[in-house]
Amino acid sequence: MAFPSWASVIIALGAAFVVAVGVERLCNRMTRKNFVPSGKHCFITGGSSGLGKSLGMQLAKAGADITIVARKKEELDKAVLDIMNSRQSESQRVIAVSADVTSKEDVIRAFDDAKNKMGRNPDCAFACAGASYPRFFLDYALEDFDKAIQLNYLGQVYVAHVGEATRMRDSGTKGGKIVFVSSMLGMLSFAGYASYSPTKYAVRGLADTLRNELQQFGISVHIFFPGGIQSPGFDKENETKPNVTREIEGANEPQTPEECAKSLMKGLYAGHYMIMVDFVSEILRCTTRGNFRQRLMECDFVINAIVLFVRYHRCFSIKQLLSR
Repeated sequence: MAFPSWASVIIALGAAFVVAVGVERLCNRMTRKNFVPSGKHCFITGGSSGLGKSLGMQLAKAGADITIVARKKEELDKAVLDIMNSRQSESQRVIAVSADVTSKEDVIRAFDDAKNKMGRNPDCAFACAGASYPRFFLDYALEDFDKAIQLNYLGQVYVAHVGEATRMRDSGTKGGKIVFVSSMLGMLSFAGYASYSPTKYAVRGLADTLRNELQQFGISVHIFFPGGIQSPGFDKENETKPNVTREIEGANEPQTPEECAKSLMKGLYAGHYMIMVDFVSEILRCTTRGNFRQRLMECDFVINAIVLFVRYHRCFSIKQLLSR
């Protein structure tokens, strides 16, 4: 039985798609460096609560030694106990350092303390500290933008520069890892996030740059794009969030810190550079690609075609909300 010409084209495209996906997956497996946390010293900012604390627990379950960093000592002490209860072995160490990531001097001291207490520099640095205080642009004081940049962007710059990258380069140690934490608002922003979203876009630009630069020192770079995370910070965020921002976000439920940490770990194990949490964030990834090798490019092409319509409809809906 002969197939119509259009059916032959569809079959050929389908076969090409399957082959391309298979080749892409094979190349990814052959070129990625496996992430093995066991025995590694992992340094986590924002480690006293939320994503940072849950990530510490996941890494401890995988056999890592953990240093968590945050400002409040009481919360750090509680988090240390939770992380210690998640260890594979009692030989694993968990320490806490009280420091403010907006201070270069504090970040240097935190890395020094971690090295002295653990007996070695961190192998992996996770920059999880950050905060959002949604308001309309004109409702912010100019100082609010300075604070947002200092915490959400420069706080991650300091961890990467004076912390992980400099120490790995100077010691000649290979296999380091830096994980930046951006946000879905680092790919698509809307009303209410004028101080927060630009800092997360900036983190994306930094990560894209360092992913190229730091290869020469054997340091791998990843960036994580979570959505809302159930945490004390999220509760604080909702205190100032404008109604229009809530309407745009809709009924989207934030992830638990544990779910978010598991998504990050899954992406690291898979060797992904840009790490997402769900299909919606994968769609956003497809529409904001940079100059790095893509995975499943053919899938991205199909998704982009769908997104053209979705983006138009969403922009129109947001315009209507803002005009009320």
